[in-house]
Amino acid sequence: MSLEKKSKELKNLVSAYPTDWFLGNLCQLMNLIANGMAQDQLGNLSSPLRQLYFLAGLHITSSPQEVKTQYTEEEWEKFVNLLNDIENEYSKLFFTEPDEVIDEEWKKVRSVAMPSFLSYFNQGPLNYEEQTINWIKDLFSHLDATIQKETGLTTDDFLTFYDNLDKLVQKNFESHSLGSAPLRKDWDKYTKLKMAIPEEVPEEIRNIGKEKEALYISVADHGIMNRFYAEELVSDNLTIDQVNKVLSLLSCKRDETDYLYYTSTKPGNPLYERPIISLDENMFQVFEIKQVIHSIEYLLESICSKEEKSKTAYIERKGKLLETKIVDLFKLFFKDCEVYTGYYVDGCEQDILILWKEYAFIIEAKGYKLREPLRDPDKAFVRIKDDFKGCIEYAYTQTKRVEEKFVNQEPLKICDKDGNLIKEIDTQKYENNDFSIIVNLKSFGQIQNDLSTLLPVDKECSAYPWAVKLDDLETFLLMLIAKKKDPMSFINYLIMREEIHGKLICSDELEICGGFISGKINDKVVEKNDKIVTMPDLANIFDEQYKKGLGFKNEKHWNEKKEGKTLFL
Repeated sequence: MSLEKKSKELKNLVSAYPTDWFLGNLCQLMNLIANGMAQDQLGNLSSPLRQLYFLAGLHITSSPQEVKTQYTEEEWEKFVNLLNDIENEYSKLFFTEPDEVIDEEWKKVRSVAMPSFLSYFNQGPLNYEEQTINWIKDLFSHLDATIQKETGLTTDDFLTFYDNLDKLVQKNFESHSLGSAPLRKDWDKYTKLKMAIPEEVPEEIRNIGKEKEALYISVADHGIMNRFYAEELVSDNLTIDQVNKVLSLLSCKRDETDYLYYTSTKPGNPLYERPIISLDENMFQVFEIKQVIHSIEYLLESICSKEEKSKTAYIERKGKLLETKIVDLFKLFFKDCEVYTGYYVDGCEQDILILWKEYAFIIEAKGYKLREPLRDPDKAFVRIKDDFKGCIEYAYTQTKRVEEKFVNQEPLKICDKDGNLIKEIDTQKYENNDFSIIVNLKSFGQIQNDLSTLLPVDKECSAYPWAVKLDDLETFLLMLIAKKKDPMSFINYLIMREEIHGKLICSDELEICGGFISGKINDKVVEKNDKIVTMPDLANIFDEQYKKGLGFKNEKHWNEKKEGKTLFL
């Protein structure tokens, strides 16, 4: 059966269920991915998060012909089999054609195209919500004139909307699942389910059932916690008109479209850009609360990129903010470091130089936006290589310009844009202690984590740079601080990281960072293994610390985390 036929069959199957219940059930399953629960339903999925989103996308774009209340175990197994079959069909895009010659170039093309394609479409945003919230506030608040002109709203209005919705969902979770918060008035109007207790049941048992009714209902209909009316999001700094404006931009209705493939973009899965569903009688249901903040970022970016003038302002602000955040992180971690930004070497502009004791960190910041990978491996390779060259390879040529001064132990003359000398640095003080770091906003996945595939480096006189996403850099450094690690631990990581290229299979940098902190990946492991394959559970150490407090700016539930009183959805 072809990819198209399998996708159509799956779409037809998921169309048979009520939207409020079905999406609520999928949301519950997504919440259980991280802690390894519901393995009877999730255990056989190859990419659970993306596959559940795909199911939801097929459902919300199907014809509303509800004929079933909920699915059976057999029906769920059918979903899983079709989802994995569809995943396998995508993998076949990278298989050989009849009479196709398999040579080194063929292998290289697929070693780049296949992981990039699967990583792009199979992974959701890998960061913490505070990182996205802080980025939106720091970036788009400076562009409010453009945003307000287009929407009548400010950046703070969008963030307040998200905060109010997040608090509502969390409170509903606490009231239904934990009983630690009062239930909403008329809570039972948010569900179509009713609990029936037979008359012959003893009164004592009936009373227990009535007392636990909200809990039992939420187990059967998880979506009850995600449903709301617009009025519930009104607060002192957010009016009903503002709430309705945001809802008009971030919500969708169940409506039949041609969406069929999880790689589709025109039309694409509406739940990525509009994760709130408009139900009947003015009720709404958020599919996944964390996607709302990402949708706000996508929306504001698209608004600020519409016209050339606003797009230029957006790109300039984004670049400056990226550099500022990098510097702030290094100052926080190294305390007494020496920092140079926007400096010039041999007439060429450089981003950041950080000096700490006898160590030098040559940093280039790249806010490059990755393009969607193409299905055809050969065409995909050309696009990916072009993007890689414009981002990481170009940044490497910039860091190498400064690195060579340290390698050759030449004086490093730091100048301003007019050529005036700011400082001359004696590079001999930093012999063999210089590190090149490239920080970008969006990761290239496998080909960024192991640079040996696409980045030409003469290892006789140079080392691979560390290419890392800003969010991962922040998470790693904050984790080292939380674990009371000294700066030498970070330097030891960079030394180990240089040696792992050419051996690594990994799509998430935090898996390597987590392996390093836990001791599962170290110099001995790198030295004795020709191939190192990381697994997602290596990054669990960060989630565990996040529940105790990781140290993000304006981190949510900070006091409760420190007191051990927080239970997360």
